[in-house]
Amino acid sequence: MNILDSFSLAGKKALVICPEHMYGPELVQGLIAGGAKVWVAGAKDTGLSGVEGFFPYNHTDAVEADKLVDDAVAQMDSIDIMVENVLNMDTVPGWSHDFATINAQCQVTMRGMMNTVMSVGRQMAAQGHGSVILATDYGALVGYDAQSYADCPDFADNDFSLIRGFIKGSCVNYARQTSNYLAEHGCRCNCLALSPIAGKQPEAFEQAFIRHSQIKRLITAEDIAGALVFLASDASGFITGHTLPVDGGYTAK
Repeated sequence: MNILDSFSLAGKKALVICPEHMYGPELVQGLIAGGAKVWVAGAKDTGLSGVEGFFPYNHTDAVEADKLVDDAVAQMDSIDIMVENVLNMDTVPGWSHDFATINAQCQVTMRGMMNTVMSVGRQMAAQGHGSVILATDYGALVGYDAQSYADCPDFADNDFSLIRGFIKGSCVNYARQTSNYLAEHGCRCNCLALSPIAGKQPEAFEQAFIRHSQIKRLITAEDIAGALVFLASDASGFITGHTLPVDGGYTAK
């Protein structure tokens, strides 16, 4: 087989969870560009072009996760690729929260991720194939640098918050754990740790991030698509339990 053919997603069917959050549109369009047919699920239909269908989905309920899989399989026949993007939702701002607030956020994000992966993972195991990809950002690997917000303190309250790094990093070990279960069924689980997208944050923060990075720019939709298609495709068939930083070398320093 031509090695380039192993990167193609032609004939594969993908389910993207929570495309309404950061990186969602880029993840969806990247899979479509790679040749996959894509369905989406989340709190609201974002109307992204090229999508085959939408499933309403509440992350806090394990029963609903099983229903999502049943509904998806009824339309898709199989779930070859699943991208979980819930960890990229906005977190509660600030550094002073009561237990109920923290617990509610973790129920939607971390527990929601686990519910979805368990339900989809069982389906992939039954199929005997599948690639699970958990989308997060660079903070999952190194945490967030307070100095990056020195010239934009108002942004720090939202971006450099009490629980953001905890939530973002939760998928790193969960991917390792999940990969142990899925591997015996011919399936995989990996993470993408992405850099900020240009134009989504204050200019002062973006410049601080770039100064710390090795490649002196922020991530593009093409950068996201390339890494995503690699992890979703047969080209990465021997890679599982891995977190791939796509951050211009930010976490390499």
